[in-house]
Order: sequence, then structure tokens, then C-alpha cells
Amino acid sequence: MAFSSSDWTIDYGAKTVTNDDSGTGTNLPVNLGTTAKVGPTIDFFQWLAGEFAATSQMDDEYPIQSDTPTVYKWLNGWTFGHADDFKYLSGGSMEDPAGSGTATADSLWSNLYSIGSQEEGTQLYMIQDDVEVTPWWISGNIDILVLVKDTGVWIQSDDTAGVAADGALWIYAREFGESYDHNFADISGGSRNPIGINTAADGSNNSGELYLTVADETGFTVGSFVLGGTSGAVGKIAKFDAGNNYIYLNAVRGGPFVISETLTEYSDREAQTATGESTTNDGSTAFTDVVPGWSADFTITFGAISRDLNNGDGLQPYDVEIEGSGRTMAEFYEYLKYITRYGSVTSVNGDDGQEYRSADEGTYSEVKTAPFGTLAGTTFYGARGVWVTDYATADFVLIDADGDQQSPPNYQKVIATHTSLSGTNIFVAEISGGSIIKNQYTISVADGSSITATASVNANKAPQSGVIRVGDTKYSYGSFSGAVFSSVTPDPSGESGDFYVPLLDLLADATSEQSDNIIYSGDFDIRTSVRQYGFKPYDVDTTFSSAGRAFSPILSDDPQAT
Repeated sequence: MAFSSSDWTIDYGAKTVTNDDSGTGTNLPVNLGTTAKVGPTIDFFQWLAGEFAATSQMDDEYPIQSDTPTVYKWLNGWTFGHADDFKYLSGGSMEDPAGSGTATADSLWSNLYSIGSQEEGTQLYMIQDDVEVTPWWISGNIDILVLVKDTGVWIQSDDTAGVAADGALWIYAREFGESYDHNFADISGGSRNPIGINTAADGSNNSGELYLTVADETGFTVGSFVLGGTSGAVGKIAKFDAGNNYIYLNAVRGGPFVISETLTEYSDREAQTATGESTTNDGSTAFTDVVPGWSADFTITFGAISRDLNNGDGLQPYDVEIEGSGRTMAEFYEYLKYITRYGSVTSVNGDDGQEYRSADEGTYSEVKTAPFGTLAGTTFYGARGVWVTDYATADFVLIDADGDQQSPPNYQKVIATHTSLSGTNIFVAEISGGSIIKNQYTISVADGSSITATASVNANKAPQSGVIRVGDTKYSYGSFSGAVFSSVTPDPSGESGDFYVPLLDLLADATSEQSDNIIYSGDFDIRTSVRQYGFKPYDVDTTFSSAGRAFSPILSDDPQAT
């Protein structure tokens, strides 16, 4: 655009040039989109140079110098009149020399522009000196001036080696529901600096952060935006549940949505272009968390640890342990993306989640699309140093802190399911020749919290945690390694003789019960038994196979057991 004196005010006494909207931000892109009075630095130069080329200005000191089409300098003590003035320029840098005739900049506004393609409405954000710069730009690719040196002091950020770098910054794109991206830029040299940022729809991340129950979702489109007429909240549509009239949304700004407000669809994040579709938020709950509601199920702990995946490689080093309370790998993936999305202030390794890049930033190769790891189908591929535990299925591939790939063995489980299962005793154990093997092991030592056998535990026939039977006495154990069962309760001191490890041995309190993981290496025969007074006994011999063993017992009433 061509600037004019109606856009900027020249103060000859103060030697300042001030944008007429400075301080109000009314004509910045974030407010008015493409109608904003923002233009190239070369246009600003041409207007100002033209002003000072007039006859009436010949007795005033010249204010600006052009070194190249993208590099400009203030001269003779002239400068911006307001701290926000640079936000109205694009396409070239501005330098404010420390004094007349010096070559060292006292302040520097470098030009940064992004290249690449992002999903509709993606907001790029900037981290400078470990602090987010409040955006004045609209969504999509940016072309802005950035203050990187202020009155002689560099504004610093971490470089790729984890060391402070003068005039550096990070640009991120992390919209939940999309693949993430980020890049580092050293723009201390001024001029014009490109940075690549690309995102795409993430088919593995579509739950939505929240959902609304609406009068009618017909006509709305995934990827468009919803504005609450009363709340002013904006969300991006992730998916629909037509049967329940749910719209799943990823939060963009504001919130919560409120009951009975009108929801209007817009094609853009800034809610400027309405599509003509609207409905009403009819839900009894105005704002319901989906992925955020999983927070209580996950514990993330950073720090050096050693863990054994039971794949034959023994203990290996990791940097972070993620416990998931039985969640699936798909849920692990979505939750880990949620806490690292744009706007996340969840503490992740001592920093805001929106800044997290890896378990050892500057050393490990970064997984930009999802910093804790990616998901392909149902398989989670962890970033370097990430250890996962307490999951529904061991469907993952990890990379330890040394950079070595670690794949789990074929973990399988015994699972019993029945609508009347609660209250029954469930017992599953290895058999041979039609009899339960009750002398799998012999006790060597039994003390206050452990039992040591005379031979190593067969990990292919023992759950990672479970029950030990010494005769008819039951002890629970938390883990085993070699010949030692640990975290044994109650106190087994004084026990001796033979014992065995059932695959499942418990009193059911739900309609489905399952064992801990068992490493499969080959089929073996088992007996599945379910009993409760009032039911006819269920005892069936079968096989533990490469798919484990899932069964639904026949629980028939016993008319004589009254």
C-alpha cells in the first residue's frame, strides 16, 4: 500500500515518525485482517523520502537511508515515535543507529517472513528469550518486523545448541488437530529472513478438546470455525457425532461457550466471513472437556531413569516416563499433543508445554510434527528418551536415551468378560496332562517383601505383576526380575516349598477382568475357571496363544445351589 501523511505523523522537534493508530492497534492485522494499514517498508521509505525531498524540508535533517530494497536505517537521531510503530511494516528491516555516523545498531527491527503451507486458520506464534511475543498478525503465513535489539541490548533466544543466541527466535505452529511444526531463526543480521513452517490435518488427532450439544449440526463443515454469539468463544470444528448432535471443537480463543447461545459458522479464524450456517448450543453442559478430561489419567515425570522392556536388551536409559492409567496409545498420542499445543501453559520439563521440543533440547533430533512421538495406525513411535508405562496394549516402538530403537516383545493378556462376572472367582493357570502345574518353582528365600526362587522366572508364562500361590495361600507381587518376585504382600517370611504363578487369579468386581502383560513366545495349555455359588462351575481347558486368551464364561444358574 502507499503510505501518506494521513497514516503517519512527523514530529520535527522530537525527530519521530509515528503511526496514527499506534497504541490503539485498531489497524493492525489481528484486528482488521486484509484491510489493515500495514505495508512494505519500502513504501514507508518512499513516502518519508518524498516528504523530505520537498523544498520546505531542505532545512530539516534527513531521516532515513536505504541500503538495499530490504534494508533501511534511521538517520540523524530520527526514529519511531511509538513502540508499536514497527508492527505496521513488512518486507524489510529497520535499523536505529546508536548515533550519527556509527555503524553499530542501537536498535534493530529485522524482517521475518514465513514460507510454507498451513491448514486454514493456523496461528503462527513466536518465542523470544523464552517468552511468547503477543501476536499482532493474523493467522497464516507472516511477513512482519521483529524487534531483536532494543537500545543496545539483544533480545535473546535459545539456538539449536541450547545456548543463548543474539537476535534469535523460534516460530511455532501447533494447532490441536493438525501436525505441528517449528523452526529456529537467527535474524540478527537485519534485512529479510525466511522461515519454513508447514502443517497438515492430523488424522490421528481428531477427538476435539471439547464438544457442544447443538440443535442441528447439518450444514457445518469440519475445519471451519464456530463463534459463540454470547460468549465470544471461538472453536475450530474437529468432527461431528450426528446421532447425538455433538460438534467437537478445538479451542481457538475465549470460552467457555454458554448454554442457549447462537453458534455461527465462519470460514476463518478471525470470525470475519460468515458461511450462513448457525445453530443453538442446546446442551445442559455448556463446555465439556474431551482430551483435557484425561489429565488425571496421565503422569509425566522427567529425569534420568533405567527401564527394561523385557525384549532381551536389559535395562536401558530414558529421560521421561509417561504413565497412562490403562489408556490406549491413540489416547497417549492425543493427550501428549494436547499439552504441547499452542496456548498450553501446562508445565512440561519446567517450561510451558507450547515450547516443548524434546527431552534433551539442542541434543536430540526433534519430532516437529508431535514432540513426544507420532502415531501410525494404532502404533505409537516415541521420540528419543520417552518411556511409556501403564497402557492398554504395548503397541509402541521406543527410542532410548542412547538413540537405540527398543521394540516390546509380543505382550498378551488373559481377559475374562461377562455381564455377570462381578462377584465371581476367576482362576487361569498353566496345565500339563490335564492337571494344573503347582510346582513351577521352589522357594529359595522368602523375606518381608520378596520371594526368591531357585530358578529364574519364565517371563513367557508369568504376568508382569500378579499372584503367587504357595499351596492355597495367595501372595500378590508387583514385578519380577531373574528369580526374584518383588513388592510381595502380605509378608511371605517363613514360606518354603513349591509354588506357582497363575495367569489370572482374583475376585472380579467388574464385568471384565484382565491379567497384566505376559510375554508370548509360544503356545501353552491353560485352564480357565470361573466360579460363584449359585452358578454351575465353568472349567474349560484351552490355549494361551499369540493373541493371548480372551474368553466369556458360561455362567448358568445352579438350581440346587440356593
